[in-house]
Amino acid sequence: MNIRTWIIIIINSLLFVVVISLSTSFYNQFEKTLDEKILSQLSSIERLKRVQIEKYLDAEWKHFKLNESIDNGINFDLKDLEKLSYKINESGIYDFTPISKDGTLLIGLVIVKNNVIKSIKTLSNNFIQQILLERTGMGKSGETYLVGTDYKLRSTSRFFPNKTPYSIIAKTKSVQNSFKNVLKNGIYKDYRGIPVYSAYHNITISNIHWSILSEMDVDEVMEPLQNMQIKLLIIACSILIIALLLGVYFTQFLSKPLKTMETQLLAMTDGNYNVNIGEKTHFREINDILKALNSLKVSLTKAISFSHEVGEMKLDSTYQPKTSADVLGNSLVKMKDKLVEYQQKVAQANTNKKRILIEGQETERKRLAQELHDGIGPLLTSLRFFVENMNIDIEEKEKMKALIDHTIAEIRRMTYALMPPSLIDFGVGETLKTFVKLIKNTTQIDIDFNNSIKDKKSKINTNIAISIFRISQELINNSVKHANASKIRISITEFDNYLSIYYFDDGIGYDTETVNLGSGIINIKERVEILNGLITFESEPENSNVEIEIPLTHE
Repeated sequence: MNIRTWIIIIINSLLFVVVISLSTSFYNQFEKTLDEKILSQLSSIERLKRVQIEKYLDAEWKHFKLNESIDNGINFDLKDLEKLSYKINESGIYDFTPISKDGTLLIGLVIVKNNVIKSIKTLSNNFIQQILLERTGMGKSGETYLVGTDYKLRSTSRFFPNKTPYSIIAKTKSVQNSFKNVLKNGIYKDYRGIPVYSAYHNITISNIHWSILSEMDVDEVMEPLQNMQIKLLIIACSILIIALLLGVYFTQFLSKPLKTMETQLLAMTDGNYNVNIGEKTHFREINDILKALNSLKVSLTKAISFSHEVGEMKLDSTYQPKTSADVLGNSLVKMKDKLVEYQQKVAQANTNKKRILIEGQETERKRLAQELHDGIGPLLTSLRFFVENMNIDIEEKEKMKALIDHTIAEIRRMTYALMPPSLIDFGVGETLKTFVKLIKNTTQIDIDFNNSIKDKKSKINTNIAISIFRISQELINNSVKHANASKIRISITEFDNYLSIYYFDDGIGYDTETVNLGSGIINIKERVEILNGLITFESEPENSNVEIEIPLTHE
């Protein structure tokens, strides 16, 4: 199927959808307006008749109170009043239809004194029935009728004129809503089971409780709408036929620009993305297509450029696919993410290697410290004891003892530097206190150590403790050996989830951008990296500081 046929089908399909949508929308709007108008009209009729009935009953009651008497024309026996579902204990207007002999509406006016009926009168239903049978503005199927709380009619049905009203049950949704005081006019089924437009209300006057309903069959109202529906269908078909003829005529103007587009697209498929995508035409739709193709060309060019950058491992370059459906763009981004993930894994592997190396160093330091402590230490102690018992010149003996004591002290210092025994027994805080004390005893530097590590429930494990000690040891050694510092401040604070180390000295400082970091600083950074921590260096003459944060959730 060629493009011309496709365009005709698409255009006419779209036109069909538009016409049908407009027709349906117009029909629905007209139907909605008609529904509102019918319900408004029925509501007005119901309200008018309700007011007339209420005024009639009120007038009869006032007249009766002025002329109290027993109505000799009542069509029931006074003893029948006992058959009512309620007792007459007070004066007022009552619905006597349940005891009416002919089953028609029967209204009683009663005056009660001292719980005794003194006067009673019944009203003919003719006037109320005349009000209800007035059908002006209600069409052929409209009617207004009354229903009692027992869901039985109180007025004659125009659809069942031969049935007594009281024998017809009307327990419909409209009647139930009325007695529940849920006044929501709409389309419901009436007592015949036929959909009707229903406007309803309750009548409550004295001891009477009725529901008054004005209704009209839906079929009668829908008849003109159905005729309009047929006309709309005819108009829609006429429009589609005309559109088809015009479409066949105008599609021939599309052939030339589409052929040009085909040539240019074929050039792009050969990898030539520098081709100029078409020229402007008289058709906005084709211009939009050309614009889209130009956008596609730009997207492909960006994707190719991004792929080159990724191929050169420039993984910090950014690229945003046009949409979630951009398969090429999303694939390139995914490839970049995989490479970033690979680099992260390599970095993690390097970190693990560093961890293993440092752990090996610590193991070896621990072994060497143990050897010095258990091997050379006892030998020097024995040597001192031996010298002390030698029978030689006292001055020479004291020199030898001083030399041996110095050697023992040096061995102890070396052992402590390699692996302080107190680190495991008393924790890193106490160990650093001892180390700082040793440095203060051998130098003139003012060192202040602030230990805020928790005494109880500390999360600092052995690995973290060793790293903290080595980091602090390295920082102090750098200040002593290289910075010419006279003042050092160290603060270690343990929080709930992380450990903070702050280090300050007033040495000569260094340029953090150009300094050639020695193995000590590198060792510090590697230890912080292994612990997934963060470290920052700031250095100026007489004001150099290091801040370190180490998470305590690190495994």
